[in-house]
Amino acid sequence: MEAHAGALFPGLSDDALYEFIGERPPESVEALAGRYRQLETRMSPDGRAIWLNWVLWSILGGSYVGVVQATVLPDKAYIASVLFRAAWGMGYAREASAATIEHLRDEWGVNDFRATVDVRNHRSIALLTRLGFQRIAVRRSAGMIRSAPSEEYVYRLRLDPPSSPGERPEKER
Repeated sequence: MEAHAGALFPGLSDDALYEFIGERPPESVEALAGRYRQLETRMSPDGRAIWLNWVLWSILGGSYVGVVQATVLPDKAYIASVLFRAAWGMGYAREASAATIEHLRDEWGVNDFRATVDVRNHRSIALLTRLGFQRIAVRRSAGMIRSAPSEEYVYRLRLDPPSSPGERPEKER
């Protein structure tokens, strides 16, 4: 939400977060607020994609640690996460990504998930592998990162459709 911009700006301003993605850190709190205002619509301008975004809060640390994003299309969803550097290696990305996948499967009926990652981003590749994603493609010249052409892997996770509520075990109801 737009209201999160001020709290998330310091963490998202770290240049290290953008080493493997084509975006740059937000220029100001106002610019980030504008971006979040657009995302609050939850719909792409052409109406083809649903945008879902969550901020990550650490109960133990009492602070924000990053964001998770999902773009839901009719036949699949793309997921991504950005974790603040201070939260790297603590399991937040895995926990948040797994929860996002479960939510999208159970509440949105998504069972085909995709993620793209720069071939040099070993942390994200390891995360996707731990989550059960399989590499399905390599995109050459996928874009520009820091004025250099990049290559990226495309990963896919295919899950069984969610059970209907009547088929779930009693403890899950």
